[in-house]
Amino acid sequence: MESQVLQAVKELLYEVREMRAEMESLKQEIKELHVRIGKLETKVDKLHDKFELHAQKQWQTEADVYRLKN
Repeated sequence: MESQVLQAVKELLYEVREMRAEMESLKQEIKELHVRIGKLETKVDKLHDKFELHAQKQWQTEADVYRLKN
């Protein structure tokens, strides 16, 4: 009976180690995803800024054309 309990404890410890290793792997993946998300957010912000600048230039060009026509 005692040997069965010890065997069960050993198996549980092995499973716990495996789960911890898997959790560490998942933590690393999450960290990498956070980095990638941060980079994507930066790209989106830059694209938004470029779009805003382009829209301002377009608006200014249209205003200049309208002013020159009148």
